[in-house]
Amino acid sequence: MTVRIKSANASNPFLSQRQVRVQPNGTFVAQFDMSHMPANISYELSAHVDGDTLFERTETIAPCDGDCTDTVPETATPKQTDDGENTVTVSQGDTAEIPVSMTDGGTKTLSVGSEATNYRINATVSDDDSDGEVLVLFDTAVAGTEGATLRVADDGDSLTVTESEPDLPSTLDPAAYPYRVFDGQSTDGTPTVGRLIIEANGTANEQFEVEESADFGLEEPVVKGRQGETARIHVVLATADAATISIGSPEINYEINATVRDGNGDARVALLFDTTAAGHDEPTLETAADADAVAVESGSEVALDSQLDAGTYDLSLYRGTEMDGRPDTVGTLLITDGNTTSTDASSDGVDSVTGETSAPQQSQAGDLGISAGALAVGGILAIVGVGICLRSVMN
Repeated sequence: MTVRIKSANASNPFLSQRQVRVQPNGTFVAQFDMSHMPANISYELSAHVDGDTLFERTETIAPCDGDCTDTVPETATPKQTDDGENTVTVSQGDTAEIPVSMTDGGTKTLSVGSEATNYRINATVSDDDSDGEVLVLFDTAVAGTEGATLRVADDGDSLTVTESEPDLPSTLDPAAYPYRVFDGQSTDGTPTVGRLIIEANGTANEQFEVEESADFGLEEPVVKGRQGETARIHVVLATADAATISIGSPEINYEINATVRDGNGDARVALLFDTTAAGHDEPTLETAADADAVAVESGSEVALDSQLDAGTYDLSLYRGTEMDGRPDTVGTLLITDGNTTSTDASSDGVDSVTGETSAPQQSQAGDLGISAGALAVGGILAIVGVGICLRSVMN
């Protein structure tokens, strides 16, 4: 899920977002550094999953009076603590041996991982040679690839994968992964529990070619410009061949879409936005480097009768040449009045909010398996010293 905070006032622009992992009990925590922000300004807080907005609210940063200590809670992945649990330890890239007791015969289901760890694979096992045990081999080197992650050590036993694992860009992360063994061919009932502990190995990722997708995006989440001048928008292409950017939206009566390409091999494009030409016959977008290129989508720019208004304009960046689905990166273009100057204020701030936020009427919230209408914010929302902590509970 993406948690986003955005300035509600153009005089102090900022935009920041965090990708958070929702725990099995529905909780999540997002932390932002707000030490550089002045007090007594408003911000918009929202959460998004697969293009759906789960909630939106507007809050105000108040001065930090008294105790300004950061009290962000820990959110460690829940772990089983049963005295009789089994623990299997293996180095990253090696093969773990998970024993499954079959003394009562029949077929059992082994589930390794969980939603909280962003990895899970399920399989049924059978003790075909009736020796009372099936030793399951879990190959951490091929987990998340086309290889066989699970197999049995004894040819006399059998194993069938019933829930495929997710694709991984690198070796399975070192962590403690819960595993559960259920009677029968489903994950119903009370399981026997254990832990698979994968220890870090610095050389385990050498076999993977990791795409540098994390670098793709806007260098600055907030781009500033003035009426009558040219704003510079820095786009990082990383390994992408092209990027498509949308500036503005129909709701604010101005929009322009364009595709940029890197021509000098630095994986970046400095895009120049001419506020004077915006909405008129002159070219609104150009590249700072002659080798780079920008192509404006025909008919995408909204015509204006006067100069572009001062205000905030959404920046949406997509990998490739199409604007399908939700953008890979979002930002804000702030255009200030060409006849005025702005002043900056600075102070430490803390904001503490309790209570509940009514659930919005939205469609189903993606892969979380819940409806957006089931979301309630009932914990704490606090900017404590240098941090903002959002804790929510989803039923």
